[in-house]
Amino acid sequence: MTYRYVGHSMSDPGTTYRTRAEIDEVRQKQDPIANHKEMLLSNKIATADELKAIETAAKKLVDDAVVAAQAAPMPELDQLYTDIYKELVPVRTVERANSFIPSA
Repeated sequence: MTYRYVGHSMSDPGTTYRTRAEIDEVRQKQDPIANHKEMLLSNKIATADELKAIETAAKKLVDDAVVAAQAAPMPELDQLYTDIYKELVPVRTVERANSFIPSA
């Protein structure tokens, strides 16, 4: 089960149909990252210092990627739709080879 902490979109703050208290309670009791961290600590699989080092390294990796992306030149407009899919697949259509043709 998952829980969305924020609204569906920028125009949906997510607080018109649930309370801030509900969101905070779910985050406190069911957050998968916090629960996994607690499991690692309580089972002595990792120490708090080890987990903090992993978190610090992950944040640095993301921060460095943001800096690199912001410093990179903007791609040309003709590159807007390239390299989006791993495989080229039709969208909202049926490939002719897979079509069903009933017999008369």
